[in-house]
Amino acid sequence: MDSDKKVVIFDLGGVLLNLNIDLSFGALVALGLDQRLLTEENCLMNETILRFDRGDISAEDFFAYIESALPERVRSLPSDELRERIMEIWNMMLGNYPIEKIERIKALRSQGYRVVLLSNTNEGHWDRIEQKLYKTAGCYMSELFDALYLSYKMRMRKPEPEIFLELLRSEGAEPNECLFFDDSQQNCDAARSLGIEAIMVERNASWSGVPLL
Repeated sequence: MDSDKKVVIFDLGGVLLNLNIDLSFGALVALGLDQRLLTEENCLMNETILRFDRGDISAEDFFAYIESALPERVRSLPSDELRERIMEIWNMMLGNYPIEKIERIKALRSQGYRVVLLSNTNEGHWDRIEQKLYKTAGCYMSELFDALYLSYKMRMRKPEPEIFLELLRSEGAEPNECLFFDDSQQNCDAARSLGIEAIMVERNASWSGVPLL
């Protein structure tokens, strides 16, 4: 290791895993969901997603909420069929894992860095996230990373400072020993406010121009 950094922290969606939220939102609108539920700031749908990511509500509750917001003609479909359709739509936003990014993470670990994942995610996505990684790289998240910090399991989410502080505590690391990569300016600012060096990367962009130590 030729750096003063010991722990490298990666976001998941938009950084390691390509993400297209508009695919899911567009499909929900096509299914009959009022588009205003997905576009208005501070709307109930946004708050429900935040609660889902924080683990405050279950997948059953989240998908039931979406179902309840659909028009009657859609809710009259067989319940199992409709629920499966909603779940598939929710996971449409999850794209592919560029193999070069996976190899870069493996290389960092081989160089002696501790590499961990810090993700705002939910139980509705996690199984599909794991399936996609295994299909691409033949491994699961717990094998690719030294540790997983997942919002829905920790009951906190970025940019809340508590989630960064819990990661530091668990890793036994000082803020200046960590390097954080995320595609959200808000999340990067929150990390920097605690003394963690943060690099904002463009969503779904290649890492070719990003200094990863």
